[in-house]
Amino acid sequence: MRAGSVIGVVAPASPVRQEFIDRGVAELERLGFRIRVGKRLYHRGRYTAGTAEDRLQDWIELWEDPDVSALFCARGGYGSMDLLTRLSPERARENPKVVLGSSDVTAVLLFLMSGAGLVSFHGPMVAQQIARGDYDRENLLRVLTSTEAPGRIAIETTEPLHDGAAEGPLLGGCLSIVAALAGTHFLPSFDGAILFLEDTQTKPYQIDRMLTQLRLAGLLDGVRGLVFGEMPGCEQHPDQGYTLQEMLRDWTSYLHVPVLFGFPSGHTRSKGLTLPLGVPVRLDGDGLTLLESAVS
Repeated sequence: MRAGSVIGVVAPASPVRQEFIDRGVAELERLGFRIRVGKRLYHRGRYTAGTAEDRLQDWIELWEDPDVSALFCARGGYGSMDLLTRLSPERARENPKVVLGSSDVTAVLLFLMSGAGLVSFHGPMVAQQIARGDYDRENLLRVLTSTEAPGRIAIETTEPLHDGAAEGPLLGGCLSIVAALAGTHFLPSFDGAILFLEDTQTKPYQIDRMLTQLRLAGLLDGVRGLVFGEMPGCEQHPDQGYTLQEMLRDWTSYLHVPVLFGFPSGHTRSKGLTLPLGVPVRLDGDGLTLLESAVS
């Protein structure tokens, strides 16, 4: 991608409102991109942006358009998993594009990695963080357009739960979706990976249950490091008597790997970062270093 590239906007999950899309499109145009929205972007189903066929057709039409360099997702919510058995990893591999999204879109990002071996991008979405300007612009442009390794991302507010350093491909996304895909063939192997997990408005016991599901499925056995997001709203109640960090520190102690908490990507309180999934990274006590470019 570069200045002037065409971005296709798709809604693989919940319905979107045009006013929010318009704001997001205006922001992307200010960054120098040209925008093409899906023909069925504003369709509505019960709780999705139209039928699975509507969402699939928008995705395919924009993916196969030779002028379109990237697909940016409008929002999360629910519905992306509807597309997994309908998308073709072979067609994706033959015509690779940048795909940016998070939350429910984690399902598609992991599909692209597991099925097609493609790098995908966990970050802000058009009708949400991009529309609000609630994301790190410099980081997004550097990760999506630079052919050099983007380098170090250090965040002052991160907290090491277990010290150490490790290297491996960065994988993961929204914990609820990663857990929902456990036992399917749509998850890539996390063996040797730095695993990034984030969520929002999820109680600590629910986080414990989802992590336990991943552990029982053997998905954490070879993980080299863990990075947790900011996890906004993830508490039982304000007077619960413990912090989420304390719970995660205890829970992850058996892994004997470095663990970092508070990295802002996906659901965040601060400006959200764009992270390339599938790219080698180094994890240490206060951040990540992206060791290779995610684009060519």
